[in-house]
Amino acid sequence: MERIRNWLLPVLTAALQLAYWPGRALREDDPAVGAVQLVAALTAAAALTAALAARRRRPVAAALAVEVVLIACLPLPQDATLVHALGVLIALYSVAVRCPGRTAAVVGPVLAVCEAGRSVLVLEPGVEAAGEAAVNCVLFLTVVGLGRSRRRWLAGRRTAARDLARAESERARAALTERERLARELHDVSAHHLTSVVVTADAALRLGDRKPELSAQALEFAADTGRETSAALYRLVALMRTSAADEESPLGERVAELSAGFARLGLHPAVRVAPEAAPLTGPTAEAAFAIVREALTNALRYAPGSTVRIHILAGTADGTVDVTVEDDGAAGGVPGGVPAARQRLGGGRGTVGMRERATALGGTLAAGPRPDGAGWAVRAHLPGATSPLHRQSAHHGPGPLHQRALRHRALRGLDLSDGAVALAVATLPVFAVVVEEPTAVALACGPAVAHALGLLWRRRAPWAVLCAVLATAWLAPLGLAFGLLSPDVALCLVVAGAVAECVAVYAVGAFAGPAGVTWPVIGAAAAGLSLSCLALAAADGMAQLAEDGGGVGLLLFLGAVVGVAFLPPMAAFWGLGAAVRTRRERVRAWEDHALTATVWSAVAEAHEERRRIAVELRGQVLRHADAVVARAEAGDLGGVATEARAGLSAMRELLAALREVTAPGDVPEQRPHPQPVPS
Repeated sequence: MERIRNWLLPVLTAALQLAYWPGRALREDDPAVGAVQLVAALTAAAALTAALAARRRRPVAAALAVEVVLIACLPLPQDATLVHALGVLIALYSVAVRCPGRTAAVVGPVLAVCEAGRSVLVLEPGVEAAGEAAVNCVLFLTVVGLGRSRRRWLAGRRTAARDLARAESERARAALTERERLARELHDVSAHHLTSVVVTADAALRLGDRKPELSAQALEFAADTGRETSAALYRLVALMRTSAADEESPLGERVAELSAGFARLGLHPAVRVAPEAAPLTGPTAEAAFAIVREALTNALRYAPGSTVRIHILAGTADGTVDVTVEDDGAAGGVPGGVPAARQRLGGGRGTVGMRERATALGGTLAAGPRPDGAGWAVRAHLPGATSPLHRQSAHHGPGPLHQRALRHRALRGLDLSDGAVALAVATLPVFAVVVEEPTAVALACGPAVAHALGLLWRRRAPWAVLCAVLATAWLAPLGLAFGLLSPDVALCLVVAGAVAECVAVYAVGAFAGPAGVTWPVIGAAAAGLSLSCLALAAADGMAQLAEDGGGVGLLLFLGAVVGVAFLPPMAAFWGLGAAVRTRRERVRAWEDHALTATVWSAVAEAHEERRRIAVELRGQVLRHADAVVARAEAGDLGGVATEARAGLSAMRELLAALREVTAPGDVPEQRPHPQPVPS
């Protein structure tokens, strides 16, 4: 399909040219067409076809090759390159679409100079050659503008496709990522809590005859550790069974709800989020929430009953988030600094997991005893999406010159295509004046430029641009009324300048709003053009109208006729703009729908994985953990060891299942998505 797209337009252009010349000349038995000219025409057609076929892969080389072939065809009759000349516009359009703006800004003038030189050689130097050069400049500017708009559209579609592919990749890994995260959550519980119960109970059973007091201590330790294990697991089950929508809640609300849950388990958390009104969501907020949750879990494990201060500072300028979680080290409610168990227990997976979350976003995390030795502190710095780190990674950002231009508010959002369209529209009436009255070009430039200048902002403020264009259309009648312009020059400015009104009407249809809102622009533009034409006629025949009162009615009638005549072209341009807007919105709506569906699918799969693991925890590990407490309270040390060992075995099996790596031959299930709308 790609090969057909590359060759179809060049072959069609060559066929049309050969059918026109030498085909028409051969049909008319023109003796001027000899064998040499025929071979030269066929060679030129083949060379141009090959050059244009490479326009997608080598656009600059294709454009220069087309121009070289056209220059080589100068000995042939003028009709021999009439259709081939369109190849320059086709190649320039490919340059504007597929190359950076600077490249198009260089290639365009080079082609314009070459075409101007070719015009001088083909035509007689003078007004005719200058007129053709001006027409070529207008055409080149228009093509560059269209190409830049197309490039911008394709860039947006590629960005959307990358976002969708990234989301699909995350969706495919959602369950695996959730299993890895939950494995970190469960590691310390399995490695230390239940293990310590098994070791203590076995030791008390072996030494019970010689040291009977160990049995009582082991039973008390088992009861306390079992309760702590059950509380931690119940908390984890509760967190895993939260709805998927909770993950989209602001960070402050989630941390407050999480802290309330830990308060019910004996901690005394104090939460402070600054600024309080910052609705923090997204990857940075998710990492901050995970760090706070892990820090509270560690505080509950190693300093139960302590006071925990949670401070979250959201940077309003660059989107960074600073998280600080500090406890006072009151183990069991008795102040005493950092307990020794905190130094020697734990596999370190909790801190490693927090650090992994921070570094994944380009941030930092530090955890350790507080400087005064009274408690533990976790401090994390998480850069936001607009931080310098992320800004530096944007490889498609504007260059230094463009950045300086963006400092001017009025120039923000402008592109090369905007300037190309405005300049092309301004050149048309000037060219018309050159043909009609070359000596008045200097006077015509001012009204023409003022009439087209507003088109620079046609995408940002289409209604305002339309009003400006309709208002500046009166410059020509006013210049005629005050004797600054001749009737012919004023007529050229109004007629050729009507292109600006057409572009403005298209902009309203494409950028101002839905078709049901913008359709009145058809009548407004037609009425505005009609009034400007009426004013021009009145200025031209003002003295005669003053003598003949009946001329006013005739003038009004002619104005109404002209207004009605303007309705079809205005409707056509508005309809084209509305159709482009509809298609653009349809494509973007599909992209948004596909991306949203993929993201929510990932969230749902992660939530389903959490729910499944919560069921397994509740059905296996929690049952044994509760049984450890019951056996310890009943004084059954052997039962404690048995239940703890069974719970540890169930936990290890669950961890093994969570950490199981997908076999190389397995392919994750891919959910079907709607087919993309062609761009």
